[in-house]
Amino acid sequence: MAEGRARNAAKSCDDCFFRRRSLCALGLDSPCPTFRPDTPDGLVPPRQPALLMRDSAEPAAQAVAHAA
Repeated sequence: MAEGRARNAAKSCDDCFFRRRSLCALGLDSPCPTFRPDTPDGLVPPRQPALLMRDSAEPAAQAVAHAA
């Protein structure tokens, strides 16, 4: 958790893709949830969590049976 706070503290609105291109409409003193770092590659989407596949559909089928 402290690692996430350290990354957030290092962010600045001046480093934001939107701010640098005059696309930001917010007047905040700290980075907002839509902060995207300005990189030479342009706008890069945020990392998404990995999708984990279930081993079998049996637990889901049991949940449906119990709900009925």
